[in-house]
Amino acid sequence: MGISLLMDIGNSALNAQRIALDVAGENISNVNTPGYSRETASLQTQTPVSVNGLSTGTGVQVTAVQRSYDSFLQNQLVAANAVSGGTSTTNTTMSTIQSLFNDVSSSGTDGLSGSLQSFFSAWQDLASNPQGVAERQAVISQGQQLVDGFHTISSGLTSVQDNMNQNLQQISADANNQLKQIASLNVQIQAAQVQGTQANELEDQRDNLVQQLSLNVGVTAKEESDGTMTVTLGSGDSGTTLVSGDTAGSFTLQANSGNSGFYDVVANTTDGKPVNVTSQLAASSAPGALGATLTMRDATVPGYLKGLNELAGTLVQQVNATQTGGYGLDSSTGVNFFTPTTTAADMSVAITSTDQIAAASTDPSTGGTGNNINAQAVAALADANFTMTGGNMTLGDFYTSLMGTVGTDVQSATQNDDQATSTVNQLNNLWTSQSGVSLDEELTNLTSQQRAYQGAAKLITVGTEMLDTILGMVQS
Repeated sequence: MGISLLMDIGNSALNAQRIALDVAGENISNVNTPGYSRETASLQTQTPVSVNGLSTGTGVQVTAVQRSYDSFLQNQLVAANAVSGGTSTTNTTMSTIQSLFNDVSSSGTDGLSGSLQSFFSAWQDLASNPQGVAERQAVISQGQQLVDGFHTISSGLTSVQDNMNQNLQQISADANNQLKQIASLNVQIQAAQVQGTQANELEDQRDNLVQQLSLNVGVTAKEESDGTMTVTLGSGDSGTTLVSGDTAGSFTLQANSGNSGFYDVVANTTDGKPVNVTSQLAASSAPGALGATLTMRDATVPGYLKGLNELAGTLVQQVNATQTGGYGLDSSTGVNFFTPTTTAADMSVAITSTDQIAAASTDPSTGGTGNNINAQAVAALADANFTMTGGNMTLGDFYTSLMGTVGTDVQSATQNDDQATSTVNQLNNLWTSQSGVSLDEELTNLTSQQRAYQGAAKLITVGTEMLDTILGMVQS
């Protein structure tokens, strides 16, 4: 039994070290695989036996191949990704919006702010020469340039809204694909556990998918006792289950009741109940790209449009009120300079002739020729205070305030995105240190396991030589 036991011990060592070498090789081959967790072969002595009254070991065995996994760290990464997905979307969108309000130029005359100043300056020039054709033409030209400036910003903001609305389709499609894959992996992992085998790499794939899903929409993931993972929208308290066992929910888009051109987001839960989650996603502190897109579309951009429309509406109202009270060179009166409107998108110059510009306060045919009182009144509107959102202020100050709001929001978006990215990077670095593959460490393990394998082979060789010696003695 002695030599036989020695051979069994050597054989167990060969098998155990071979498995350990396989594990090290798998780690090395997946050093750059996203989400792959380092695996370790757990070695344990086999049950000893009694030989001649002495307890003797029977070798070694691999009890499990464990993956380096920290559920708490995984949950932190999922939550951090949901925040990062939202801040990245917001930051990218705000950069586009900022360019619409960019009034910085070498001449200082570009942008809506410059156009506003130039418009009132043209009226001031007209007051200096109320009958001048060039001055009157400049008023109309500057008015049209001002209108174009309003149109550019308004259409740009509307375009951002439309793009956000369309982006919901791709984000939802990506999330739906990820939900299906998670449910599919649930089936495979559960089947492996039923068969008594480990599914480390399948679990890695599932964890990585949950992290990618959280970039699109904030979710909570919980591993169940049967090995499956349940994925719930938001913090997990909403009751909106997106993955349960082998069943995956989905996101669909439906027409918004208040705006037929916009979509609402509907979560089709695993129990078959559709839930409109548009408001829930937009209000989430960890919204992912889906929630941030809704917030930009439904709150942020409309806020800027509201301010722009208030400025346009006030400008149109005040200029028209003054213009209609005066007289043109052709004795016309009551003629609007701008088409009456309350929105920047619908602004237009209504006046069709330079003679209709009401520079005078009295009819030129009755002694108003050369009268510039009304032109001065329009020019004075540049410095007049009006009751607007935020208090009494000039039109220029209101626009400056609107630009300031955009600038502050851009700065906040950049800071939030930088912070979220930093948090994700820190967590990924922590994950790498705990669960990632270190080539240096694996090469060291490889050398150690190789020597152990060689030692086990030598042990069997010694046992074989001992057996040959005994057989030789018998034969002689």
